[in-house]
Amino acid sequence: MTSRLGAAVVGGLLLLVLPALAHAAAPGPRVAVEGTAFRVQLPDGSVLPQDQLVGVVLTLGDGSGVQRRIRIDAVEHDTRDKLGEVMLYTLSEADPVSKQWRNACDPDPDGRRLGFPLSGAFTPDGRYIAAPGRILITCTGGAEGKCIRFGYKPWRTTPEGEALRPYYQTCVRLVRADYGGDGVGHTRNGTPIDLFDRIGIQRDEVAPGMTLEAAFDPDGAVCVAHPRLPGGISLDALGRQYPRLAGHLDADCSEHVPALLYVRSFGR
Repeated sequence: MTSRLGAAVVGGLLLLVLPALAHAAAPGPRVAVEGTAFRVQLPDGSVLPQDQLVGVVLTLGDGSGVQRRIRIDAVEHDTRDKLGEVMLYTLSEADPVSKQWRNACDPDPDGRRLGFPLSGAFTPDGRYIAAPGRILITCTGGAEGKCIRFGYKPWRTTPEGEALRPYYQTCVRLVRADYGGDGVGHTRNGTPIDLFDRIGIQRDEVAPGMTLEAAFDPDGAVCVAHPRLPGGISLDALGRQYPRLAGHLDADCSEHVPALLYVRSFGR
């Protein structure tokens, strides 16, 4: 999945330019993230309503020293989110050469180009970390965005008090087919999958023609019954590349293996 907006953003390099306040004296507005929502606090302590964020331009450091300008063009609630917590943004990025604005996200499975922020960051090996003061902007077509919309909100707990953060990490590994837990995916964007858990967020509803592919935990696959992509990495290669999976491949992988998430696909 490649729809993420580059590297994590360093909070100290985050500059918010409000059209109505572009020439305001310091101190400027302060930006934070709550769930998937930008929270913009003005110098007088008031917080801008979400519908007033349209037209806001963020100048973001991408961790490499490059500054990227991201504009909020539209704001909406995610209609799939029953709790009404997830905000979705239409985001544009200024081309560094032409200076023209273009949508910053690739199309998601619904054909829409949307994104949102998250607190924290992802390491090169695909691990989601708290990283205080850092903000990640993700698109709804990427694994990080999809897993939020699947219901695995890292800031929440189950009704029984179980943290959803490990489920979110696991979901990102699963969506990418990151079997080894090293940030290397073994899938292609648009490949259909059916995931489920034992806590009632994504229910076990068998899709015709799909068979169990793998079981996952936050560190990658617990076992693999078959790779997601025919002609991709083989089970033998997985066993050689990731010795911890040896003995947990093919028939040794089932839905009875303890794990956080399970996935079916058409890979066989």
